[in-house]
Amino acid sequence: MRDRFTSDLGVYALSGLFSLVVFGVALAVLSRALPGGLGSRQLVGLVVGYLLFLGVYTVAWFMYREIDSREEM
Repeated sequence: MRDRFTSDLGVYALSGLFSLVVFGVALAVLSRALPGGLGSRQLVGLVVGYLLFLGVYTVAWFMYREIDSREEM
């Protein structure tokens, strides 16, 4: 089990989970800190931007796995 968390892919997975937690906390803080709260347009923009980030992150993760599997041959 420890090998999963200390491998490169495990570190990527944990950092992706950490970014999700930070994003959720940031949304909560923004919704309380802004005078009118987060509007739906602002919320959609933030969520779409974060989903684009996750998409690129996931593609990079799969590319790294493919490169790593080819190096083992």
